[in-house]
Amino acid sequence: MLIPGGVFVVTGGASGLGEGTVRALAAKGANVVILDRDVDKAQAIVAELGPTVFFVEMDALEEDSIAEAVKAAGEKWGKINGCICCAGTGMGMSVLKRNGEPHDMDTFEFIIRLNLMGVFSVNAKCASWMAKNEPDVENERGIIINVASVAAQDGQNGQAAYSASKAGVVGMALPMARDLGRHGIRVNTIMPGVFSTPLTAGFNTKQGARVGDSLRKSQIFPQHRFGLPSDFAQACEFIIESPMMNAESIRLDAGIRMPKL
Repeated sequence: MLIPGGVFVVTGGASGLGEGTVRALAAKGANVVILDRDVDKAQAIVAELGPTVFFVEMDALEEDSIAEAVKAAGEKWGKINGCICCAGTGMGMSVLKRNGEPHDMDTFEFIIRLNLMGVFSVNAKCASWMAKNEPDVENERGIIINVASVAAQDGQNGQAAYSASKAGVVGMALPMARDLGRHGIRVNTIMPGVFSTPLTAGFNTKQGARVGDSLRKSQIFPQHRFGLPSDFAQACEFIIESPMMNAESIRLDAGIRMPKL
């Protein structure tokens, strides 16, 4: 799929991996729609990048908000060619707390709803728009890229909810690709390792430096830095432009295997 002139929806596009993707796609001539709940950050990006970037406020926990946001995104330029779902969050909680109390189920449900159910909802609604597109020279109508995590395969202590949500995202890639293949829509997943985003900012503090140094050393190469949003965006560009890349879940992690804490 060609990036210039295409319309790409990016959830969580106001910060971190999503922001890096928005900037990269806009720089290559795409029209980009940011779906995010951080109004101030999103509007600042739109003001900086200009009229090819559009913002729609969305709460990934609310089905009505998702439906309204995707509809507004599709109506802005009359189509949706790509969907990159970066919205999500992490949390840490052991199956049993120190006092022996079990994991709080409201917290578990929150993570599943945001990281898994919200992603699927955006995917399905964007796919409905993509299926209406005229096929390109490869008979392709759309591309979906979801963000999972290496925690889907080697989650650390306290990551039961997070790992389950991300494993669910990985597990969706093949059946969704099979469902959508007849419409000319590809589905792929990226499993990032540790990236420099607002979620990992604590590793740059004095208190978090020990864990941050340990994680960098766990990477095979490079070990001097974590991943950057631009690294993630480059992977998205490759997937978008590679018609044979379908139903895959790709680790993007400098070779890290997350250690037991």
